[in-house]
Amino acid sequence: MEMAHVTVQTPKRETVSRGQSEKDWLRGGTHLLTKFHVLMRVSQIYDSKNVALHQFAQECLEAINTLIQKQGSLSIKILGEDIFLNDQRLKYSVEGFNSYKYLLLQLKKRRIGEVHFLEVIEENTLREFIYLLMALEEGKQENADHLNESLKRRQIFSIEVHPLEEIDEDGQLLKKEDPREIGKKVFFESIGAIKEVFTQIKGKPSADVRRLKRLVRKAVHLVMEDESILLGMATIKNYDEYTFNHSVNVAIYALAIGRRLGLTRKELSELGITAMLHDIGKSKIPIEVLNKPAPLNEEEWGIMKKHPLMGVEIVLNLKQLGEINPRMVIGIFDHHLKNNLTGYPKLFRKKQVSLFGRIIQIADAYDAMTTPRIYKKNPFTPEQALALLLREQEVHYDPILLKVFIGVIGLYPIGSLVLLDTKEIGIVYKANPDPEHLDRPQVLLIDKRGERGERVTLVDLMERDGKGGYRRSVIKTLDPMKYHIDIAKYFLMARKN
Repeated sequence: MEMAHVTVQTPKRETVSRGQSEKDWLRGGTHLLTKFHVLMRVSQIYDSKNVALHQFAQECLEAINTLIQKQGSLSIKILGEDIFLNDQRLKYSVEGFNSYKYLLLQLKKRRIGEVHFLEVIEENTLREFIYLLMALEEGKQENADHLNESLKRRQIFSIEVHPLEEIDEDGQLLKKEDPREIGKKVFFESIGAIKEVFTQIKGKPSADVRRLKRLVRKAVHLVMEDESILLGMATIKNYDEYTFNHSVNVAIYALAIGRRLGLTRKELSELGITAMLHDIGKSKIPIEVLNKPAPLNEEEWGIMKKHPLMGVEIVLNLKQLGEINPRMVIGIFDHHLKNNLTGYPKLFRKKQVSLFGRIIQIADAYDAMTTPRIYKKNPFTPEQALALLLREQEVHYDPILLKVFIGVIGLYPIGSLVLLDTKEIGIVYKANPDPEHLDRPQVLLIDKRGERGERVTLVDLMERDGKGGYRRSVIKTLDPMKYHIDIAKYFLMARKN
């Protein structure tokens, strides 16, 4: 969906990394622009392989990677006459004025609105990017697409660019890609990427996880902007692709919890990868055990319980993950331990379940309960699943994290089918962030005609009538299986309309 006029607002400020002040972060940004400016100018003088370029490239590289290491990724974005670094507006100093204006001018000429470094990069990567950028023909609207294609052809997946957003004289965006469409692409591409990793692991000890890492960083960006975008996609439950769909859904729920906890982008990226790969050990489980339509016997259950340990072994061999933070490995090991350590794997001595492990336990259980399985065709409704989680808190789940999770999905979880006092039926589309009005989410009104192509209607239960009362209120939740309503279908319809 393209919006004709959207008022530009200053992007939300990103949480500054622990131990780092906002002043230090902005000082680092100014230093980066200066080095970027010099490298861009030098690239117009020397050939890309010239030895003289090495020093300038190294100085710019150090500035870029220093900021990436602090926050996990780095975005340089233009809005109007301002430059934003990871959503923080840079205030240029007198000494940095020339660099600021040069970068603004050069990117605008080439219709590039954002440069996104997804991970730490190497000198050769930076050199190739700078020369491709500076070689773009000025004024071409399709430059961002062309540059992304050129980067992919050179196997450069650590840098992405986005087109310049047009702003009119009143400070309004004239065109902006719908983030919900981006969310849909990220969701389905992630299912394909995790399936690809599982398939590769079956035949050899390692797999190519670069695409998965890139998609997780996109998911982090979306969750930071509006967590409801991907939370809505998690209502999609693919029965035939359960393992892969489940992995993506667990990552979405985990990222939403992590965001509420105030984790940095880098920590969220690590949490997202850990959640995506939490069941990677199942790639080594015999298919007849994994997809058995009846309860597992003692021997089969013993095999199934090994998947966290096998997952740890696999992840330690995934060289393309780069430097693996121990909490990622421990999170995979811990995700079935339970809060009171009565789960599996069996421990030789007591330990505290890691934060990543406790987060993934809740996300894993909730998605499994609400998804049709080969041995359970009728899953729990979101409300029933939440009730079970609450019943088992303290013993199985961290009660504080569970409270955070309830705040994420709402009193009426996203995807719940509800009956309103107006006798309308709707699907909870977005939770109300106000803790005093958790019972007043945004709801997607539906009817059977909607399945034949009519537009669906989104309403906010905070809306009041002329007398000061609420226009609509939830009476109770309903079981979508009884009403033959495909929840995911309506979510996708809403994104089209």
